[in-house]
Amino acid sequence: MGRPPNLQARLELLERATAYVLQHGLTDLSLRPLAAALGVSARLLLYHFGSKEHLVIEVLSTVAVQQQALLTDIDHSSDPTARFDQLWVRLTSPELLPFLRSLFEVELRAMDGGGPYQQFTRDALAAWMDVVTAHLKDVSVPTANFVLSALTGLLIDRFSTGDEKRTDEAFRALRDALYAGGFL
Repeated sequence: MGRPPNLQARLELLERATAYVLQHGLTDLSLRPLAAALGVSARLLLYHFGSKEHLVIEVLSTVAVQQQALLTDIDHSSDPTARFDQLWVRLTSPELLPFLRSLFEVELRAMDGGGPYQQFTRDALAAWMDVVTAHLKDVSVPTANFVLSALTGLLIDRFSTGDEKRTDEAFRALRDALYAGGFL
């Protein structure tokens, strides 16, 4: 019978694997290059996580927790439009970009029928809905979903084109429309 896994070593590997994925993304993730970057063998990763799929799921769960933590420091006592502006500043910060890139990669994989990615995407989008609804006044789920989709589209546009001016203007148009409609 083998030794039981070292939980501290596993946790450290998970933290380092998460940092690797945030820096390099999931698109070309493979165990051997990941293991080499972490200074361990692929066998050790399999020993601690069972499979690449389980490792990826745990990395994504860690990414989700870290991402949500970055969104919790918005001052909810401020004016609703100022609060929504704070959300946009946070969402467009370089600090959040690796997390958003990971989320968008997972969403694309989920579209291809990637089993574990679909569940992660559902969970991640539910957490994002909570973030959005925390900034809106008594809105329905479809309205919150609309706002989340608009923000997601603007973020993909901004980070894929680099056009900060145009996406900031589009965000302000969204914010003003939400305010005029009584949603902020």
